[in-house]
Formats: sequence, C-alpha cells, structure tokens
Amino acid sequence: PGPFFAGCPTVQVLPGMFAEHLAECRALAGQADQELKRLKAAPEQERPAISAAAFSLLKQADDSLQSLQLQAKSAPSSDRAALAKEEAALREELKAKAKELDDARREFLLGGSSTDKLFLQREERRRASAVTNSLQRGTDRLKEANQLNAESEEIGIGALQELRRQRETMIRMKDNTTDLGSNMNEAERAVKELEKPQCSVM
Repeated sequence: PGPFFAGCPTVQVLPGMFAEHLAECRALAGQADQELKRLKAAPEQERPAISAAAFSLLKQADDSLQSLQLQAKSAPSSDRAALAKEEAALREELKAKAKELDDARREFLLGGSSTDKLFLQREERRRASAVTNSLQRGTDRLKEANQLNAESEEIGIGALQELRRQRETMIRMKDNTTDLGSNMNEAERAVKELEKPQCSVM
C-alpha cells in the first residue's frame, strides 16, 4: 500500500489508464473520420444529421483528451514528457479532423456548433475559459445596467406624469381663484348698488 498524507492515500496515474484514454480518443477519431467520409458522399438531406454526428464524436474525443491532459500533467516526472508527447500528437490528429469537418460544412453550406474550442492545449483552455468568464461577467453587468436604466426611465416617466398632474391641478386652482375673484367683484358691485340712496318717485 502507498503512503498516506493527511489521512488520504496518494494517487498515482497509471500508464494503462492513459493508454485506455488514448485508445478511446483514437477510436472516436476513427468513427468521426467514417462519418466525414459518409458526409461527402451522402445525399443533401442527410448531410446535416451526419455532420452533427461527426461533431458529437469529436466532442467526446475532446472530453477524453482533457482527461489525458490532466493525467499527463499529474504523471510522475519520469513519464511526463513521454505522455505529453503522445497527447500532443493525438491533439494534432484530432484538430485535423475538426478542420476537415469545418471544411465540409463550408463546402456543403451546413451549420453547426463551432469546433474552435475543441482540442486546445491545457493553457489555451484555461485562457479560453477566462475569456469566456470575462465576457459573461461583462454581459451580466450590461444586463444589470440596462435594467437600472429601464427602472430609472420608468421612475422619470412617473415623475413627469406626477408633475403634469400637479401642473393641471394648479391651473384649475388658478382658474377657480380667478372665477372666485370675478364673482366677488360682481357681488361687491351689487352691494354698492344696494347701498346707494333710492330716489323716491312723487
């Protein structure tokens, strides 16, 4: 049994596990290659489904490649260089298949998920992930800013409507005051007329 550190056994990368993942990747690449050959000879109506199947196989191969990359990095130093070399050679083979799929898509005017993020080096994956996360944060901040702008606009519209109601109320009050003043003037004139001495008629 291996030594223990902090109560946990050490984990060693088995060359056999690396070989299994390597064989799995190559098998998936072979299946994708068969789909690509079918794609070029297939009737037009069958091409989208075959293209999607080829991409799915390449995506599975990329998942296995990531496992290989982790194993190569955590392997004993004596094995690390050889495993990294195997991983790099396989990655180039897989990238060639991805390019072949992209070329076929362009030739036959097919859509589909991008292969740009497949079969990257470990550091490239890390950078791509960082860029994606940064873009997502920027998108979230933009959504938040748009929401705040919409809320501010709604508040502004509400304030303008309230000011308009207050203005209309003040105009009505002014009109009523004017009418009241006019009525008081009329009443005052009427009172003065009543107060005038009445001429008696003989």
